[in-house]
Amino acid sequence: MAFEEVKEVMPKYWKPEEIGECIEGNVFRFEAGQYGKQIVLDMGDDEDGNIMETTLPAHKQLQNFIPRLDVGDYIKVELVEIKPSTIEGRNPTKIYKVLKDPDQAVDYGE
Repeated sequence: MAFEEVKEVMPKYWKPEEIGECIEGNVFRFEAGQYGKQIVLDMGDDEDGNIMETTLPAHKQLQNFIPRLDVGDYIKVELVEIKPSTIEGRNPTKIYKVLKDPDQAVDYGE
C-alpha cells in the first residue's frame, strides 16, 4: 500500500490567536466585509493553478493600514500585542505590525 501526501487547504480566514503569529502574501483585493473593509491575500497557486486566497480580520487597527496599501503589494502581517478590553464583555484588541516588501510586489493587470 502506498501513501499519497494530503495537501493542506488554505483557511478562508486568518484568525491569529497568539502573539507572534504572522501571515504573508500579495494583496489580491480589498473587500467590504460585515465589519468593514478587509484585505484578501494571494497565498500562491494550488496544484491546479488557481490562486489560494485568505481574508484578514476586519479589526479596526488592521483596517488603518489599508490606505497605505495597494493591490499587488507583498505584505507580512504579524500579531504583536493583545490588549484586554476596557469594556466588560468585549473582545480584546489585537495590535498588528504590517511590513511591505516592494521587491515582491506583483501586477495583477487591473
